[in-house]
Amino acid sequence: MSEVTAAVADDLAPVDLRSTNRRNELQTQHEKTDGYFNLIAYIASNAIAGEVMAVENYSEMVPLMPTTDDKIETVKQAHEESKHIQMLASLGKRHDYTVMREIVEPQWFNIRRHFSSAVQNKDLAACLIMQDLMTETMAIVLYRTLKRQGDPDTAALASKILEDELEHLEIGLTRIRGLLEADPEGVHESLKWAHHRVMPELFSMVSTSCHFLCDRLNIDCGALSLGDLKTDIDEIRIEALDTYVETLDKANFDPVVTAALIESMQSYGGTPSMNSALATA
Repeated sequence: MSEVTAAVADDLAPVDLRSTNRRNELQTQHEKTDGYFNLIAYIASNAIAGEVMAVENYSEMVPLMPTTDDKIETVKQAHEESKHIQMLASLGKRHDYTVMREIVEPQWFNIRRHFSSAVQNKDLAACLIMQDLMTETMAIVLYRTLKRQGDPDTAALASKILEDELEHLEIGLTRIRGLLEADPEGVHESLKWAHHRVMPELFSMVSTSCHFLCDRLNIDCGALSLGDLKTDIDEIRIEALDTYVETLDKANFDPVVTAALIESMQSYGGTPSMNSALATA
């Protein structure tokens, strides 16, 4: 049994003195402060919200899938996202901090609303773009950050979830490429529609400020600092945008269309690095 699997199984027990001792041990051994654990509680709660939304998105999208195999694969994706919720919740229990197991911040509700609109319009391309490309890309950046800079337990957990998210991204890329071949004009219109609705919401969450989440977690949002992860907001924003540019390129979208979309992101803090595909286009 792996260290992560054993820890998750152990955390089915109620929180007691052992969890507090475990947190104290982590603080001492890895020089992590209360500020670090408050930040991880905030990040993990937002990650769980994204996973909850993914479960709902995949479930709602199933009837739009063209074949039985596609439907089964989509249900499997929803199930894997539900496991991530349990894993993140167990992480909080092990480290003695609270995480929310529901959507709290309004941006997630807004994305869900746009996704439901795409389902109602039977726009499978927009659904895939929103969930399998946009949301998965942001999740990948988040879990990569935790894998690189979290404590060993958090890093191991993030690494496992990251594997699933990368697999989901590849599934989405394959599906979008197929739709592009059949209807390039229609899929590009779906991309533009989804981009202007979803990306501002996702990028607004690349911050340590919130509307309601901090109150629910009983932490001081103003005291949160990404310095506890030895990174900063600008670095994450740049990595997120570079990864998004890379995703759009892998999906075989027209660079003329995507360049205009990426340029529009500067109005809400999206600026790619000089190494991105956009910079060399």
